[in-house]
Amino acid sequence: MDIRSLITNVVPILTIIGWALGAYIVLLWAASVLWTYRDIHARSEDVVVQVLAVALALLLPFAGVVLHMILRPRQTLTEKYERSLEEEYLRRDLEEKYVCPHCQRGIEPDFVVCPHCHTALRRRCGACDRVVDLTWSVCPYCGDTGTASQASTAAAYRRPRRPDPAELVER
Repeated sequence: MDIRSLITNVVPILTIIGWALGAYIVLLWAASVLWTYRDIHARSEDVVVQVLAVALALLLPFAGVVLHMILRPRQTLTEKYERSLEEEYLRRDLEEKYVCPHCQRGIEPDFVVCPHCHTALRRRCGACDRVVDLTWSVCPYCGDTGTASQASTAAAYRRPRRPDPAELVER
């Protein structure tokens, strides 16, 4: 075997490997430009920043992607939005002690109905007419459970006290 014949046999194989490697590098570069576009689009709404980031990745293959990762905004727009919602709800929890369970708007502690969404917040006791929480089964003021058998017992507690005859004499 002659070296010239060996080289003539290897050159076409090396040429094919070179073209495949070149195509792979070009595809990798194109993918990095596409990734940079998607990433900056998710992190900024500013068109100028988007164009500069893509141009950086396009004009400086591979190094532009590294520079973009260093210079890009830390949070995506979705993360910023979610964080602002969290902060708003935390601030609302700190500012307003009482909120409607349905619409989450601020209410006063003695409201019976939410003025915004008309959700029932409390009820009036049938026996003493005081405001009672919906979750309570017994009125803490008069002991009424809302049943007919307990109504007479509750009424006995509410009867006015009869004056003592000694008190009548003193008057």
